[in-house]
Amino acid sequence: RMLKALNDQYDPTDSRDASTSYLHWWPKKNTEEFVQYDFEKPAVVSRSSVYWFDDGPFGGCRIPASWKLEYKSGNEWLPVKIVSQDTVSKDQYNQIRFEPVTTNALRLVLNLPVDFATGIHEWKVE
Repeated sequence: RMLKALNDQYDPTDSRDASTSYLHWWPKKNTEEFVQYDFEKPAVVSRSSVYWFDDGPFGGCRIPASWKLEYKSGNEWLPVKIVSQDTVSKDQYNQIRFEPVTTNALRLVLNLPVDFATGIHEWKVE
Protein backbone atom coordinates (compact mmCIF):
# COMPACT_ATOMS: atom_id res chain seq x y z
CA ARG A 1 0.00 0.00 0.00
CA MET A 2 2.79 2.42 0.84
CA LEU A 3 4.58 1.91 -2.49
CA LYS A 4 1.38 2.71 -4.41
CA ALA A 5 1.31 6.10 -2.66
CA LEU A 6 4.38 7.24 -4.61
CA ASN A 7 2.45 7.71 -7.83
CA ASP A 8 -1.23 7.75 -6.88
CA GLN A 9 -1.46 11.32 -8.29
CA TYR A 10 -2.76 12.67 -4.99
CA ASP A 11 -1.40 16.13 -4.22
CA PRO A 12 -1.26 16.55 -0.44
CA THR A 13 -2.51 19.73 1.22
CA ASP A 14 0.77 19.94 3.18
CA SER A 15 3.60 17.69 4.34
CA ARG A 16 1.63 16.50 7.39
CA ASP A 17 -1.39 15.42 5.32
CA ALA A 18 -2.27 11.94 6.61
CA SER A 19 -5.63 11.68 4.84
CA THR A 20 -4.16 9.27 2.28
CA SER A 21 -1.31 6.79 1.96
CA TYR A 22 2.36 7.76 1.96
CA LEU A 23 5.63 5.87 2.06
CA HIS A 24 7.84 6.14 5.15
CA TRP A 25 10.90 4.49 6.67
CA TRP A 26 9.90 4.92 10.30
CA PRO A 27 11.46 3.89 12.70
CA LYS A 28 14.75 3.95 10.75
CA LYS A 29 17.02 6.95 11.34
CA ASN A 30 20.33 8.17 9.91
CA THR A 31 20.43 5.67 7.02
CA GLU A 32 20.60 5.85 3.24
CA GLU A 33 17.44 4.52 1.58
CA PHE A 34 16.04 4.47 -1.95
CA VAL A 35 12.92 3.94 -4.02
CA GLN A 36 13.01 3.02 -7.67
CA TYR A 37 10.84 3.25 -10.77
CA ASP A 38 11.35 0.54 -13.37
CA PHE A 39 10.00 1.45 -16.81
CA GLU A 40 8.50 -1.09 -19.22
CA LYS A 41 10.70 0.31 -22.00
CA PRO A 42 13.50 2.90 -22.10
CA ALA A 43 12.25 6.45 -21.53
CA VAL A 44 13.82 9.88 -21.83
CA VAL A 45 13.59 11.74 -18.52
CA SER A 46 14.92 15.14 -17.47
CA ARG A 47 12.88 16.32 -14.49
CA SER A 48 11.55 14.95 -11.25
CA SER A 49 9.78 16.29 -8.19
CA VAL A 50 9.15 14.92 -4.72
CA TYR A 51 6.63 15.94 -2.06
CA TRP A 52 8.05 14.89 1.32
CA PHE A 53 6.01 13.62 4.26
CA ASP A 54 6.90 15.45 7.49
CA ASP A 55 4.72 15.00 10.58
CA GLY A 56 6.68 17.32 12.85
CA PRO A 57 6.81 18.65 15.43
CA PHE A 58 5.44 15.60 17.26
CA GLY A 59 5.74 12.72 14.76
CA GLY A 60 8.84 10.75 13.82
CA CYS A 61 9.25 11.76 10.15
CA ARG A 62 11.04 14.83 8.79
CA ILE A 63 12.25 15.94 5.37
CA PRO A 64 15.46 14.12 4.38
CA ALA A 65 18.91 15.43 5.15
CA SER A 66 19.64 15.15 1.40
CA TRP A 67 18.49 13.40 -1.75
CA LYS A 68 19.66 12.65 -5.28
CA LEU A 69 18.62 10.82 -8.43
CA GLU A 70 20.41 8.02 -10.23
CA TYR A 71 19.58 6.39 -13.54
CA LYS A 72 20.37 2.91 -14.73
CA SER A 73 22.83 2.64 -17.60
CA GLY A 74 23.44 -0.99 -18.50
CA ASN A 75 24.11 -2.64 -15.13
CA GLU A 76 25.36 0.57 -13.46
CA TRP A 77 23.59 3.26 -11.46
CA LEU A 78 24.88 6.71 -12.41
CA PRO A 79 24.07 10.12 -10.92
CA VAL A 80 22.06 12.46 -13.11
CA LYS A 81 23.85 15.65 -14.22
CA ILE A 82 21.94 18.35 -12.37
CA VAL A 83 20.85 21.51 -14.19
CA SER A 84 18.95 22.90 -11.17
CA GLN A 85 17.66 21.55 -7.87
CA ASP A 86 15.40 23.05 -5.21
CA THR A 87 16.52 23.06 -1.60
CA VAL A 88 14.94 20.34 0.53
CA SER A 89 11.70 21.88 1.79
CA LYS A 90 8.41 20.73 3.22
CA ASP A 91 4.87 21.73 2.16
CA GLN A 92 5.79 21.85 -1.54
CA TYR A 93 7.19 19.80 -4.39
CA ASN A 94 11.00 19.73 -4.47
CA GLN A 95 12.09 19.73 -8.10
CA ILE A 96 15.27 18.63 -9.80
CA ARG A 97 16.06 19.28 -13.46
CA PHE A 98 18.86 17.35 -15.10
CA GLU A 99 20.38 16.65 -18.48
CA PRO A 100 18.07 14.23 -20.33
CA VAL A 101 18.87 10.55 -19.96
CA THR A 102 17.43 7.51 -21.67
CA THR A 103 16.93 4.77 -19.12
CA ASN A 104 14.74 1.90 -18.08
CA ALA A 105 15.01 2.70 -14.33
CA LEU A 106 15.32 5.74 -12.08
CA ARG A 107 16.29 5.68 -8.41
CA LEU A 108 15.61 8.32 -5.74
CA VAL A 109 18.29 8.00 -3.05
CA LEU A 110 17.82 9.81 0.24
CA ASN A 111 19.65 10.23 3.52
CA LEU A 112 17.44 10.13 6.59
CA PRO A 113 18.11 12.75 9.28
CA VAL A 114 20.18 11.66 12.27
CA ASP A 115 17.23 11.67 14.71
CA PHE A 116 14.23 11.07 12.42
CA ALA A 117 12.81 8.93 9.65
CA THR A 118 11.62 10.33 6.30
CA GLY A 119 8.53 9.83 4.18
CA ILE A 120 7.30 10.56 0.66
CA HIS A 121 3.82 11.60 -0.41
CA GLU A 122 4.40 11.68 -4.17
CA TRP A 123 7.26 11.21 -6.63
CA LYS A 124 6.78 12.55 -10.15
CA VAL A 125 9.05 11.91 -13.14
CA GLU A 126 8.96 13.71 -16.48
